Amino acid sequence: MSKELPIIVIVGRPNVGKSALFNSILRKRVSIVHEQSGVTRDRVVAPGEFHGRRFLLVDTGGLGVHHKEKTVDVFDGMIREQVAEVVEEAAVLIWVVNIQDGITPQDQEVADFLRKSGKPVVIAANKGDNVNARADAVGLFAALGYEDIIPTSCTHSIGMSDLMERVLELVPASAGDVEAETAEASAPPMRVAVVGRPNVGKSSLVNYLLGEQRVMVSDIPGTTRDAIDIPVTLECDGIELPVTLIDTAGMRRQKQIDTVVEFFSLSRTNNAIKRADLVLFMIDATDPCTTQDRRIGHVVVEERKPCIILANKWDLAERGSKEQEVVARIRAEMPFMNHAPVLLLSVLKGFNVNKISHRLLHVREQMGVTVPTAVFNQFLQDTLARTPPPSTGTKRFKIFYGVMRSCPPPKFILFVNKRSLCPRNYSQFLENQIREAFYPEAGLPIILELRERESPQGEKASGIRQAAAGAKRRRESEFQSVQRRISHRKGQRNG
Repeated sequence: MSKELPIIVIVGRPNVGKSALFNSILRKRVSIVHEQSGVTRDRVVAPGEFHGRRFLLVDTGGLGVHHKEKTVDVFDGMIREQVAEVVEEAAVLIWVVNIQDGITPQDQEVADFLRKSGKPVVIAANKGDNVNARADAVGLFAALGYEDIIPTSCTHSIGMSDLMERVLELVPASAGDVEAETAEASAPPMRVAVVGRPNVGKSSLVNYLLGEQRVMVSDIPGTTRDAIDIPVTLECDGIELPVTLIDTAGMRRQKQIDTVVEFFSLSRTNNAIKRADLVLFMIDATDPCTTQDRRIGHVVVEERKPCIILANKWDLAERGSKEQEVVARIRAEMPFMNHAPVLLLSVLKGFNVNKISHRLLHVREQMGVTVPTAVFNQFLQDTLARTPPPSTGTKRFKIFYGVMRSCPPPKFILFVNKRSLCPRNYSQFLENQIREAFYPEAGLPIILELRERESPQGEKASGIRQAAAGAKRRRESEFQSVQRRISHRKGQRNG
């Protein structure tokens, strides 16, 4: 987590509106908000700004249940550990309580926890949807022992300015100013989304790359719910690579989504793929290329995202399995992702995980490659000479010339005689040839746009035909004019 920007952490018991407050302060939907208790598990971090002051805002999971209650969620201990870690780094804590419930035994436990931290605390008395409730908020929560109590209502966006003004008063005035200038001047980090079906090791990989238990890991499928952005700087051969890792929820089949929270989790994952610069697509090496793996692969391909396939749990694969056999199976069962390089790894054992940073660095370099028009057209001439396009009847598909339009992803425009004459397999062949020539082992999709344009010979022949037709019309007009004059003279003689 960034040490330059001040860190503001939102804490509180479950279902008091922490995620709703988080989204209200940022003025956008980042965390999943639902009436179900315990929706947020991992801490969600996002940069925010208020009146020119920049900060990092952290949404945390609800701080468990009362110790006398028997029903304890399996994730409560993990959530408490995560909250304790982030509280140590916080500059200010926003403690969210519920006006409608008043002070509960859980709030008393949270108060004891926060007093031990020694951090400045501002209480956000949330769900104050009417004037009377907001007027009673200060007296209602004064017994907690904190002076700063701000009534808020996330539903009606009430009290947000008062809350943030008081919070930022407790933050050193210089904090965040230097970082703001640096952030504007530096290039944005590469966004890398880690996607896959549930329980393939996505969160374990993120924790391994970070070198800490940043996100929750368990054998229970669906542990991760939010799409969590985590900035990190990876080192590769002495080169620093700034990256924003996006840990996503496992993508289930539509038939298996039976709750609103799972629906929102899937939506967050799809959005993470759309805004990512690169996708790390994780599959299970012991059970690769399932139907759901193929569905996820199609989503990545449709979004035209660079992709690296990571076959995790290689240490659990059957004895005697060879790397070439697994790669060949992936290529055979997911041919639409033949452009994506495959890396076999074991996050648990640390096998091949360090190679990921090398792959990311290579992709970043390849994403900046532009192909000059002269070089690209020479490549086209050589490719067409070696493997000419097939003919359809008496007509043959022709490519006159091509240009590179943009990158990433690499997009090329080919000017041709007729698009319908180009078979799909030949278009795929050209994409593969372009990738091998200019973007090897980068997992970049190649986009080819075919535009119809008549050949120079066709334009010349068309001009000749038009000139001949015009000459013929002129001759016919002159002939008719002569015939009219002759007829006119004959009429005069007869008269």
